[in-house]
Amino acid sequence: MRKHELVWNKDRHGVGIALIDDQHRQIIERVNQIAGAVATAVKKETLKEMLEDMLLFVCEHFAVEERLMAEHGYPDMESHIQEHLKMYQQLNNLVKTVLRTTGRDKAALVSAYLSDWAERHILLADKELGGFLAAQGLS
Repeated sequence: MRKHELVWNKDRHGVGIALIDDQHRQIIERVNQIAGAVATAVKKETLKEMLEDMLLFVCEHFAVEERLMAEHGYPDMESHIQEHLKMYQQLNNLVKTVLRTTGRDKAALVSAYLSDWAERHILLADKELGGFLAAQGLS
């Protein structure tokens, strides 16, 4: 089974805000751990724990971003929060599907989704947010 691995690159993934960059790096590490677990066909219970940990961390990360957006008056805050909600719901639904089934194909799809999601979210929405926050004096 193909492993979907991301490599953290500060120049590519960094948004210029240390706290957000650190959380993004941790998200990429978790995505890679899940991809490795799927590729090596770990026990379902282990995968479940990893996926649940990912969901919790994503919630924490979104809360940090949303707090910073509110504190600094981010003009696209509502849209960004809606994107967070949509991504969390999609991820949660995928996790539930994997945990209800025994097929490794669905687990591999979650792994691929996580890789794609992390890249898209960081490189698009969060780069814009990081630029805004940096202009507000955050680093």
